[in-house]
Amino acid sequence: MVVGKFNPPHLGHLHLIEVAAARVDRLYALLCDRPDQSLSAETRRAWLEDASPGNVTVLITPDDLPEASEPWAARTLETLPHPPDLAFTSEAWGPEWARLMGAAHVMVDLDREAVPVSATRIRADLAGHFHWLVPAARADLARRVVLVGAESTGKSTLAEAMAHELRTVWVPEHGRWYWMGRRHVEDQSWTTDEFRRIAAAQRRLEDDLARRAVGGVVVADTDALVTAAWHERYLGHADPELEAVVSRVVPDLYLICCPDIPWVQDGTRESEAQRIEMHEAIAARAEASAASVVFLRGSHEERLADALRAVRALPALPPLV
Repeated sequence: MVVGKFNPPHLGHLHLIEVAAARVDRLYALLCDRPDQSLSAETRRAWLEDASPGNVTVLITPDDLPEASEPWAARTLETLPHPPDLAFTSEAWGPEWARLMGAAHVMVDLDREAVPVSATRIRADLAGHFHWLVPAARADLARRVVLVGAESTGKSTLAEAMAHELRTVWVPEHGRWYWMGRRHVEDQSWTTDEFRRIAAAQRRLEDDLARRAVGGVVVADTDALVTAAWHERYLGHADPELEAVVSRVVPDLYLICCPDIPWVQDGTRESEAQRIEMHEAIAARAEASAASVVFLRGSHEERLADALRAVRALPALPPLV
């Protein structure tokens, strides 16, 4: 077994768990919870379970005992279904705790050389140490920044440039790939089901890439809001299911790329004549949402500078307790 607050779960915790899980048939991770902690025990358990090998079971216990080996050994024996054979820690108190439970102790990375991080450092500066979180924690805590706008307004180029500057991930537009895959079929009519699938796939891709986020930011080229706008454009009416997704899944920031740069036909775009109409429809939707909204105009360099300022002006990730 292993024990800890896992507040928040990070790659050092995961190293301990993976080393331990490789040595045993069944590993129990005892998660200690206090009511004054920022992250609920259930949230931390879900993040740990997502990252851990399949032979790991996470149990929750109140963190209401003195910081001494004897009471925690007794609590551990009360909580586990049977006494542990091995106890793995990265702490100096580990051997005595294990002895009191009748278990052998295995020390793992006492000097934090394998994974040089601690939960205390992460809690004090979440954004600066964001890359040390386990993947599911990154996906749940990251700020979501979405570039939207009409065709040929530089969204994809800008999204990648932002990710390069911020050293984080960016999310390409799934709908573009989907359209390129179907462009040679004779029947070019669209269905509501296709738009729903595109929106769902876009969100899955964003959530998957958010698991690798750095600095607490994910940059996405498009989301369900744009998909819903194109559904209305092609099918002539809104789709309640798509509209529900737009209302439910709101990013922290919409960056609206304005159509004040030359329109370029790259072989995938529909029509320059529709650009202003789509820009206005998408902008109206973004401004009606609960997200912050910034309009980007001018050259690529001007847009990039304004976009980075807008991201850096977002409320800081709060320190955890």
